[in-house]
Amino acid sequence: MLRRTLRIAHARVARLPALNDAREYHDDRAQTTVDGAQAAVDALLASYRTRCADPAFALVRPTRPPVSVEDVLQSSPALQREYDEWGSVANAPTLSLALGRAQALLAAKHASSPQPAPPDRPRSGIPTWALASLLCNNPATKMEAFVAHRLALANHVASSRELAPLILVLTALPLIQRRMYAPLLGVVLRFVRSTKHLEDYHVALFLRVLAQADPAPEIAPMLALVLQLALDHNMELGGSTYLAVASNHAASKTVGHLIELHMQKLCFAPNLALTRALVRLFAYNGSRKTAARYWRRIRQGEFYGQVPLFIWSEQFQSTQSDRGTNAHGVLPMKPLLPSSDELTPRAWLKVLSTAAIDRRMSTDRLLALYRQGRQGLVGPVYVLVATFLVIKSLLRRWELNEIAPLLAEALKRKDLFNTNQLTVAVEALTMLHRPDAAFRLLERFSPYQPGPALPYLAQIDIRTVNTFMIALLRIGRPDAVFYVWDALPVLFPGVEPDAASLAILLKTARFARKCEGALQVALADFGLRRLLSNHRSAPAPVLAPTVDRKDAVDGLERLLRDGTPATGFWRGERAGAVALRLVWRVLVGNWPTLAAVRSPLHAVRRNAAAQALAPVADLFHSAAPGSGEGEDEGRVMVPTDEDGRTYFGIAPHDVMFRALLDLLAEEDCAGQIPRVLAWMRHLRVRPSRETLAVALVYWGEVSLEGPLIERWKGDSGSGYGRLEKWMGRWVGRRSMPRREEMQRALSRVKWFREMGRYGEGRAKVELEVDEMLESLVDEQA
Repeated sequence: MLRRTLRIAHARVARLPALNDAREYHDDRAQTTVDGAQAAVDALLASYRTRCADPAFALVRPTRPPVSVEDVLQSSPALQREYDEWGSVANAPTLSLALGRAQALLAAKHASSPQPAPPDRPRSGIPTWALASLLCNNPATKMEAFVAHRLALANHVASSRELAPLILVLTALPLIQRRMYAPLLGVVLRFVRSTKHLEDYHVALFLRVLAQADPAPEIAPMLALVLQLALDHNMELGGSTYLAVASNHAASKTVGHLIELHMQKLCFAPNLALTRALVRLFAYNGSRKTAARYWRRIRQGEFYGQVPLFIWSEQFQSTQSDRGTNAHGVLPMKPLLPSSDELTPRAWLKVLSTAAIDRRMSTDRLLALYRQGRQGLVGPVYVLVATFLVIKSLLRRWELNEIAPLLAEALKRKDLFNTNQLTVAVEALTMLHRPDAAFRLLERFSPYQPGPALPYLAQIDIRTVNTFMIALLRIGRPDAVFYVWDALPVLFPGVEPDAASLAILLKTARFARKCEGALQVALADFGLRRLLSNHRSAPAPVLAPTVDRKDAVDGLERLLRDGTPATGFWRGERAGAVALRLVWRVLVGNWPTLAAVRSPLHAVRRNAAAQALAPVADLFHSAAPGSGEGEDEGRVMVPTDEDGRTYFGIAPHDVMFRALLDLLAEEDCAGQIPRVLAWMRHLRVRPSRETLAVALVYWGEVSLEGPLIERWKGDSGSGYGRLEKWMGRWVGRRSMPRREEMQRALSRVKWFREMGRYGEGRAKVELEVDEMLESLVDEQA
């Protein structure tokens, strides 16, 4: 298994096309410095050494100076034999050389023992201490980190219980430093499932390593998984671990509640630093009551540890009103607000921000408030902040006519944009049907423009690109979304897609189905689309990194200037079929174990259209269980379209899987829904009620049979009833969709099927802005 993992990984590296200069430049610039990475490894091992009593730990290369290796080898003949065989791997100066030596040794062992090992005696792999030494080397590229991660997960660890968790911790560290969230999720899942090897300090150390990650929405679910593990097994974490997790800006409200539950279960009193971190965590995530409860503890000095002197100072205690508070710490009367002349610019911007997110305030009142307060602002920075607060609010209200003058005024100071303002400006230009101008604005802030580099505050990241793709989808340009996805590494080097990007792509492929009629789709399926007289060739597929950046930029500019309707095809095929193959490649490529996850149920028919046309077939499938249409799993799930790209930044979440369920139903593959739900369960992705409701609506169309057959089978024999029970065992009865969620899901499916041709009439403006797209826009911008 280990030899096969290394062989596949090296073959994948060999198939990668040559990268262009811009991408190589970004890879060199984005890598963590060797000194910093080595310092992080040394600090991790120093912390681990204080608790680990295994003598083999002295053989791990960075820890040898304090311990005599010769004494350890002389005391254990078994370690001496292992060291003689695997010492070359442990002493390799680079990770690439260590992986090559490990592959050669594993191949030699496999050749010398061709007989397969018995099931109860798995074939031995790399010794744990040698694998730990290998993982201490800093990866030069992301692909090296991925190969090392696959090797660590495939290795059978049975010789050392104390060193087994160290392998997972060392594997996670470079993945965190390089934002490779997809393989990191696999490491976290392996960690929470290896409970027999874990002790309290293992979990605490792993949490502190995860807390070092840059703020990203993918980190919060992983922190929640490990915290839930510590909560279930009553593991002591300590105040430093609580503080590290709560101080990470990616921590969600769920993470904060798990920290609270863990502290209460172990009767742990937070100190001042942890209390302040919890105030920030809950306030940032909208839990104002919980944040106020911890803030009252700070005001009253009710926390563990020494009370600092400033707590009792007159200025700090002035936050407690002399008028007194009730039992909940709330003032009996509202404080008086200062007049508009007494407001500072920051306070007025806070007032404007509150008014901008209040849907009850009319557009005229919001614009009047903006014009009134702008006169007192000094400096262009405050003016830009106020302007973009209003523009973002108008975008959410679909008041596009009021945006143009505000945006024209703001673009005069575009050199002062920060990343958030650039994102809102790109969305506004695209929604005003000027996507070409939006792309030119992005190009202005690209670091790869010819000429001297200017010190702009704004940096193009995946949030900006996601917002651009969402806006293109809303104005009816799915062809441009597909182009941006294909050319993303060339157009924006260093920007990698995340789960939100994949969700937008799946949503776009679903809407692209509306761009072609039934005749065009049928002819395309048979390869006869050229027979249509009005056929317009779609833009040639641009698969990065096979094209030059200048050609990719020119191609996108021509496409955005072209006003002809989109075809709904991608890479010469129907967009839905290409998107399904792509999502298969992303999920199974990042988590190969998903290929072995089988569907818990099978459908009776392929799509909803066949429901009223096959009563005899329904009776046949009922009498012969297991012969449903859902067994044809290979019809869609075929990994093709290999272009050499990696998708290490995609850690799937609930919204992405909901978009996948929508696309499966639209492509007549609703029989795959139970398998996708099984994937979610395997990856520990917690589904929302909306996702479960959508799955039940689509599944009912391909599983419900005639009334007589359903009554004859009962709830235990019906495919729909069995899926409901399977969901209940997975998420619990309280998390199952209620009547409100089911009604919204039915209305959502009905609206899409009755929408008509995508991009015509009001549908072009009033595109389906459901909870998925709305949450993505709010998160990205």
